[in-house]
Amino acid sequence: EGEAKGPGMMDQLAMFKKAQEVASKKAELDKELQQTDIVGLAADDKVKVTVKYIPAQLPVNPNPGYDVAAIDIDEGYLADVACEDLSEALVEGIRAAENTATQMVAEKYQQLQNDMQEMLQGMQK
Repeated sequence: EGEAKGPGMMDQLAMFKKAQEVASKKAELDKELQQTDIVGLAADDKVKVTVKYIPAQLPVNPNPGYDVAAIDIDEGYLADVACEDLSEALVEGIRAAENTATQMVAEKYQQLQNDMQEMLQGMQK
């Protein structure tokens, strides 16, 4: 008597269902992000780098990443630029694209985190 009991079977089923919903939302979010072209610009917009998001592949690769999908360089810029400056602009473009991608992913995952917090609050009731 008077002992605090854990969640009942129905509560556990509801929590499991909610966890499945969150996992499904994460999969949809990863798919959406994978299909998005994320652009970084450098050298006064004469170098355009497009990256693609690669979601974490658990357990083999637990960290998400980015692949360079395309590089567009203005022909006039390419004709006149020194190799060192081109190299620097490419690195700058890749970093800009990755920074944009990181920010985009963080914003998208914030909503998923909010959903998970709601689920946890529901479990405590």
